[in-house]
Amino acid sequence: MAARMTHRARVLAAVDHQETDRTPIDFGGTLATTIVPLTYEKLKHHLGETHPTTIGWKRQQLVMPAETILERFDVDTRPLKLGNYDEGKARVLSTHQMIDNWGTTWSKEIGGHYLNVDGPFYNTEPDQALIEAYDWPEPDNPGLYRGLKTQAENLHNHTDYAVILDLGIGIVTRAQFVRGFMEFLLDMTLHPDFAKALLDKLGQIWIRIARNALQEVGHLVDVVFWGDDYGMQQAPMFRPQHFTDLVKPVNQRMVATVKELSEARVLLHSCGSVAPMIPDMIDTGIDALNPVQVSADNMDPAKLKADFGDRLAFWGGIDTQGVLPFKTPTEVGEYVHFIIKTLGKGGGYVLSTVHNIQEQVPPENIVAMFEACLSNRT
Repeated sequence: MAARMTHRARVLAAVDHQETDRTPIDFGGTLATTIVPLTYEKLKHHLGETHPTTIGWKRQQLVMPAETILERFDVDTRPLKLGNYDEGKARVLSTHQMIDNWGTTWSKEIGGHYLNVDGPFYNTEPDQALIEAYDWPEPDNPGLYRGLKTQAENLHNHTDYAVILDLGIGIVTRAQFVRGFMEFLLDMTLHPDFAKALLDKLGQIWIRIARNALQEVGHLVDVVFWGDDYGMQQAPMFRPQHFTDLVKPVNQRMVATVKELSEARVLLHSCGSVAPMIPDMIDTGIDALNPVQVSADNMDPAKLKADFGDRLAFWGGIDTQGVLPFKTPTEVGEYVHFIIKTLGKGGGYVLSTVHNIQEQVPPENIVAMFEACLSNRT
């Protein structure tokens, strides 16, 4: 059996395609690798835990798992999040509706999470002048960075966990939030100059925020994460050529900023069937891809490993559509061993669920997933 590694060393070695003493685990390290409140309550009850539930990501209604839970399953990661804007445009409209600092209106049903229903470029003509005239959120706002360095120092200097700087969402998702989901996809085909201008502007703001944060904590973080969905269940969300022409150049600048100011590995979250875009993703310089939605078309884990495993690490892969909700704990354990054997051969794999654990997943299966991983030591 290999010598026990620190949590930080284990994650970094895996992302660098090296063998580890066991497969590293991420749970709650990002806004895409955690759990919804109702299921967390069931998990707490199953484990005999009575601590209060903390919502770490309000708009998505996602839990920040308690340290007792993370320690129980020997989770290797811990999140580092930006703060909130000082005196931004965000405001609450009602008990179930709010506007964020980007001007997007969010609404939610009881028990659900918030969905974007309006934004500054909804129902407007694709005029580039509107982009330049808009009052964008200020990336130098001090509230975003207040206390960030202290949190990072506590995690880096007083624990051995892999620290993940969570920079939220990327340029395509943000464009859909301010423009409208369908409208922006149409823009990519019908109005590519407008789409490019919007992505460039959003990229400039993202890069400024990342630069400010990394100048504070770049030497203290191990992974930088953001999420930007490009796929659906059966195909990419838009033509791969649109990624090459419009998205990739901005993503390259984003990744370059991270690597200029830190030695952190770059973790990109993109759901769905994204295999046709993976070569371009690799070209941008990312180190790992999450969530590896193996239930989507063309996302067979063995083929992904064969095609890209020497150039890209995989972070996710535990199916939340068919396996975790509906299989027995024994079957979940067998599936975890299969994914580890497939995606983790020779290193290059961090275990987490394919996106956040939803309400249909029984707590016994969550425990079985973690215990199967912990038993899989080299």
